Amino acid sequence: MLWRLILQGLADLIWPPRTRCLVCEEPLAGCSEPVGLVCDACLNSMAFDPHEVRCANCTRPAYASDGLCAECAAGSPFGVVFSLGPHAGALREAVHHLKFEDRTELGAVLGRRLARRISVKFDCVVPVPLHRSRLRERGYNQAAIIGRQLADASGIPMHEDMLVRLRGTGHQAKLQRRNRLHNLQGAFGVTTATPPWAGGRVLLVDDVLTTGATAAAAATELYGSGARSVDLAVLAVSTTLVKGKLKTSP
Repeated sequence: MLWRLILQGLADLIWPPRTRCLVCEEPLAGCSEPVGLVCDACLNSMAFDPHEVRCANCTRPAYASDGLCAECAAGSPFGVVFSLGPHAGALREAVHHLKFEDRTELGAVLGRRLARRISVKFDCVVPVPLHRSRLRERGYNQAAIIGRQLADASGIPMHEDMLVRLRGTGHQAKLQRRNRLHNLQGAFGVTTATPPWAGGRVLLVDDVLTTGATAAAAATELYGSGARSVDLAVLAVSTTLVKGKLKTSP
């Protein structure tokens, strides 16, 4: 016990705990999360506007009379989408820190919050994989960090290395959905002939849902390798639909 206290003291001297919110820079005093990175005000602001009309399936903005967004109405390989809120404001800032600034602790914090939104029972969790070149560049897969929290919260296994990205697809943020779909053809594969999700219900995990092209390509590969159903969990969903087509948030 004494050596742990000594090591913790040394760690605090070298890497002092944050005292201000990573998003808004306000004091973190009284933060309800065990890892003090984001204040409660920012965490609470990440939720959807309760008055906004959203797709009953994927939680993105829905303008169709049947309650579905244009993409879900047209048919999607993945099923229900679980998310924390819109890819805007504090949540967008937090995702940026997680994805591009090595703040992996945010994946655990936000992953735990996302886990509370999921009441459905799944057989396993599968994170959307990065290509090995992108993984070397970033050093971690943010979807796997989020997925670990979901798997631990529900007591089910996470299979991280069986769904793989066979080739790099570059940065897709500025591509429209049609171009993304074309770019992702044949991008995913499965490393085993008998994956553990065969016949089961899979929770696919990613950080942000924009056009849905990446999730659709991954879900198609999971179905092709035997999954009975594939639903999706993400931290945030894109918020802008123009003329019935999804547009990436600025």
